[in-house]
Amino acid sequence: MRAPLGTLLLVLGVALSAQADRVKLRAQAGYSFNMPVLGENIAYVRDVLEAGGRDDLHVQVYDANKLVPTLQIFDAVRTGKIDAGFAWPVYWMGKLPAATVFGAVPFGPDASEYLAWMHQGGGLELWREIYARHGLVPIPCGVLPPEASGWFAYPIESEEDLRGLKIRFAGLGGEVLKRLGASVTMLASADIFPSLERGVIDATEYSMPAVDRSLGFYKIAKHYYFPGWHQPSSILELIVNKAKWDSLSPAQQSSIEMACNAGTLWTLTRGIAIQAEAVEFFEAEGVTLHRWPPELLERFRAVSDEVMTEYSESDPDFRRAWESLQAFRRRNARWSELAYPE
Repeated sequence: MRAPLGTLLLVLGVALSAQADRVKLRAQAGYSFNMPVLGENIAYVRDVLEAGGRDDLHVQVYDANKLVPTLQIFDAVRTGKIDAGFAWPVYWMGKLPAATVFGAVPFGPDASEYLAWMHQGGGLELWREIYARHGLVPIPCGVLPPEASGWFAYPIESEEDLRGLKIRFAGLGGEVLKRLGASVTMLASADIFPSLERGVIDATEYSMPAVDRSLGFYKIAKHYYFPGWHQPSSILELIVNKAKWDSLSPAQQSSIEMACNAGTLWTLTRGIAIQAEAVEFFEAEGVTLHRWPPELLERFRAVSDEVMTEYSESDPDFRRAWESLQAFRRRNARWSELAYPE
């Protein structure tokens, strides 16, 4: 028995409507998929989305540099060349200084306090307001434990040893080292090892021990410094073209945000769990592990304060974001003193 024509048309209409509402996002990873934590995370987020069983949303993630170089993701997403990108806000420091406050700040909060400010203290609202002017929607999509301070060809024992040092360093920490006399450059991850090998740079920072191990720096620079005063924690982002984001349904947007929340938990726990093995590996390879002398850490802190003040004076959005984070930390300080063992 044939179905009535009206029923067939209704079924066809529903099918066409579902097809019309199906959305595909083309996303560029900022880190190679095989890079520990950083690269693994976007694949994890993609898998969480797929496991959610949404038939109306597909995120196609391309490996690093397949569509655009990592440092061009911001502009590529802004202009709609790609729909989304997974990266680190500090990469956009040159064009949007305020972005650094949402990515990592010297002597800043640990991961839990950073996330508390972001999700409960107004940080995310500010971040989205600032990015909206550039046609972007940021989503916190990972948080990292402390980084190392970097790899050096020779020991750094005083401020004098920093003068003239050729170093790859990112973000506001790089501004601090510039003021202490270092020659600072920004390089993508693939360019760091050959630059070290050829002597183009004397030193580099990049990430956590497990990530640095994958990049091979220990084969050349044998002095590894801690703590990572420049990045006590770091927030990763998924940025989405705002017009594309606005075209998504609330349910689709929520699915992406929830997947990024899962990625945030995953990066933090994974990031902590795999560092000890990397440190043991470096020691077996003859790397000397250092903690910064207290007097140098104090200099880093003092110059960091100067940098943050100057950026605040020159950029209103930076000032608003920095003041918001500082106010949150001040309110939280008394409770933290009471709550945690020294």
